[in-house]
Amino acid sequence: MKEFQPLIGEWHGEGEVPMEPPMKISVEAKIERLGEFIVFSSVGEPAEVPDSVSIIGGAPDGEPQPMHYFDSRGVKRLFMMALEGSTWTIWRAPGEDWKGPHGPGFNQRFIGEISADGKTIEGRWERGMGDAGDEWGIDFPISYFRK
Repeated sequence: MKEFQPLIGEWHGEGEVPMEPPMKISVEAKIERLGEFIVFSSVGEPAEVPDSVSIIGGAPDGEPQPMHYFDSRGVKRLFMMALEGSTWTIWRAPGEDWKGPHGPGFNQRFIGEISADGKTIEGRWERGMGDAGDEWGIDFPISYFRK
């Protein structure tokens, strides 16, 4: 879990959801260690952005880690998370039903690039459409700034 050290800390996130009219979002996020696990919590604005908490860990070191996600809407999802070099990725866990009651009806993944100085992350959530959920397009971009 040492590979996740560049993410540990407090972050401010800003993005815009492409809808009509566009919805600007703001997120206060904290990524911290809890023993052998990592806790990723966030509080968002406006009210349509759910507050969330994720517990990350449980796989052997050096492997993608399970990320158990819970939010203020009552949604729970299982993702996988990895940090390789400066690229942070989150994706739906194999076998996770993205069309089911806790799925948004589309597959999801996050890709973020950490700056060389570790102070910013330029990221984007993507949605996978089609029957297999593998026709990817940008859902919304989000940038994180270390506090």
